[in-house]
Amino acid sequence: MQISLRVKISDMPWLRSTLLAIVSATVSVVPASSYAAQTTRHALCLATELRKKDEILLQAVHTANRAAWQTFAAPDFFYLDEEGGVTYLDAFLLKLEPMTSRPLQIQTYTLTRAGNTAVVLHEDTDENKVRYIFTETWQRLNGGWKLRVLHISNVLSDPPAIQLSRAQIDELAGVYRSGSGTYTVRRDGDHILAKRVDSPEGEQKAETRDILFSPGNPRVRKVFLRDAAGKVTGFVVRYENSDILWTKIG
Repeated sequence: MQISLRVKISDMPWLRSTLLAIVSATVSVVPASSYAAQTTRHALCLATELRKKDEILLQAVHTANRAAWQTFAAPDFFYLDEEGGVTYLDAFLLKLEPMTSRPLQIQTYTLTRAGNTAVVLHEDTDENKVRYIFTETWQRLNGGWKLRVLHISNVLSDPPAIQLSRAQIDELAGVYRSGSGTYTVRRDGDHILAKRVDSPEGEQKAETRDILFSPGNPRVRKVFLRDAAGKVTGFVVRYENSDILWTKIG
């Protein structure tokens, strides 16, 4: 026996409201998903576009191609160098001179976009494998993307270390004071170990007989001082152009 059952949605208000809710949810979800995918595609396309422009600008630095910079840089472009100096476009162009070295090569490239502004971070290397970090701000102006701000920093690496003799390490060993703090340098076999009273002990490497550095922190040097007889009297912790004196007390 076959039973035929026909139901009108209008006769079941709860079913009608449920179906409408499902349809409404589907309509609201699909555009959101589609928008996210579209946004990702646009970001990838923009990253490809700006990377090509960056490659042209890197080449232009080495060939002194001022026209390329005038094309892709905003009129109010400025370059912030590692020493804190600011150079605006006109002065930047005047400084361009042909170079014999090869242009930097982009190794990694990431882009974050917010409306008509894009922030780019890319790591480059030169022919000697020195690493540089570029931070850029691009903005869409009059229908085209222009570079407005550029900052370049050098990724520092440890200097070449030399091996001091045990006698040379013993000359540096001792207890040093700066203010209320103390710093101890000692020898462990052929290694130099050092620690502040409130910090864990760590190994030091020698750049020269009287200059030590902490591996992984090449900006800071410890420069040891000697009296007229050659005896170590202390050291200064040198960071950029700042020195902190530590006096040997034992």
